[in-house]
Amino acid sequence: MLKRTKIISILLVLCLLAAGTLAAQVQNKKFSGPADQTYYMCTFVSGVEYWVAAFEGFKDAAKQMGVKAVYQGTTEYDGPKQVTAFEQIMAKNPAGIALSPIDDAVFIEPVNAAMGKKIPVVTFASDTSTAKVGFVTSSNEKEGAFAARSLAKAIGGKGKVMVTRNTQTNHQIRVNTFIKVIKEEFPNITVVAELLSQQDSNKTYAGIMAIAQKNPDLAGIFSPEGPSGRAAAQAATELGGKIKVICCDFDAAILEMIEKDQMLGAIQPNAYMQGYLSFMILYLTKNQMVDPLNAAAAKGDYLLSLPYVDNGLDLITKGSTKYFNTNDWLKRRSSKAFVGW
Repeated sequence: MLKRTKIISILLVLCLLAAGTLAAQVQNKKFSGPADQTYYMCTFVSGVEYWVAAFEGFKDAAKQMGVKAVYQGTTEYDGPKQVTAFEQIMAKNPAGIALSPIDDAVFIEPVNAAMGKKIPVVTFASDTSTAKVGFVTSSNEKEGAFAARSLAKAIGGKGKVMVTRNTQTNHQIRVNTFIKVIKEEFPNITVVAELLSQQDSNKTYAGIMAIAQKNPDLAGIFSPEGPSGRAAAQAATELGGKIKVICCDFDAAILEMIEKDQMLGAIQPNAYMQGYLSFMILYLTKNQMVDPLNAAAAKGDYLLSLPYVDNGLDLITKGSTKYFNTNDWLKRRSSKAFVGW
């Protein structure tokens, strides 16, 4: 018994010494380097405009810290292919990965594997239910609620509306919240249809035309993303321009539609801050820049675990579209989209 007590005492002393060493290291660290670290951003449908600002923020933070940033993903809207891209990044033993997963289920095991190999993972825009060091997003509940209230106001608080859906987790949250707010706050508005569009513009357009034929008094449409939003605006225009359309995310075509009154507006998460904050969480974790008041260090766990960081959002309406022109912004910044640092 005495021997066991002595061993435990020695282990406690070692833990305290290690904690003291970590504290001293943290207090003396500077925000720079090591220059050989490379951080990756992994997305799906990798050419879309939304990711441009996200990677610009990620890249700015990497440049400020004196490390490398690389953009990688899959051009398809395909879960297994994005997992393959993620695993290819893992094989390079990166300093950290900022991941916007297409789907929760397909990424549970890959993210667990990366974290187990001491490769920190931050999710942004969309999330997984497995352990990671952080999740950065605008609140999808806030986006859905804001869309519901904005659309309800535009149609005078009464009438028929519809939504488009896809299986992406964060988009489901937006749509579910939209429907919930409409039912709870606007008794004179009815959600008459939910179209599973899967972000397919042709499918969205055809589906809306069919639904509008059955509901000629359709007053509004909400799409939780850009491709379906564009198709909804096109259909609404061809149906006479009376149907109000609001979506999340934007690109040049959506900005033009808003200015032409073909679309009510677009809710835009602050993608630049998503990328910037995602990088900073990875950097702080990888380089042990913090010394939190908990048992994480003693247990060998990751020092950071941030379940939710809100990056904020904007509503783009007619008159404000000029502030969201990606090409003009990149030109001002002397930057090229998706080119790493």
